Amino acid sequence: MADYTVILNFNDGTKNYDFPLVQSISDPIEGIKATVIEGTRGNGSIVIPGGKKSAEIEIKGILADNDGYADLMDKVNTMKSDVTTNVATLTLKHWTGAIWENDWQYNVRRIDEILFGESLRTYEIPYTVRFLILSY
Repeated sequence: MADYTVILNFNDGTKNYDFPLVQSISDPIEGIKATVIEGTRGNGSIVIPGGKKSAEIEIKGILADNDGYADLMDKVNTMKSDVTTNVATLTLKHWTGAIWENDWQYNVRRIDEILFGESLRTYEIPYTVRFLILSY
């Protein structure tokens, strides 16, 4: 089984960030902005095409306690300060046994606050970060 890593490289030269213990990544899915008008007398509908819908990527992972509660809070604060809303390149890589190989790479911008698990009285805190894809 291959090892995967998700890296955020900021395009303005600020600090980069490696997401720890990533559990899932939503694949970007292109959609359309269509207007659907449902018929009232029949079974038919009218669909008015409206262009492409913006694609998003959601990363879910875990911040783990390695050295007590203070270490866990440091990781939370580091993620809050390092994963900004600046334009960045998000890269998914996997280890082939010899080299790191890129699976995909997108220019993105964080669009929401970072969500952390509700309880801080634990050894792990789940996190969720959502990005809007700016270009492929």
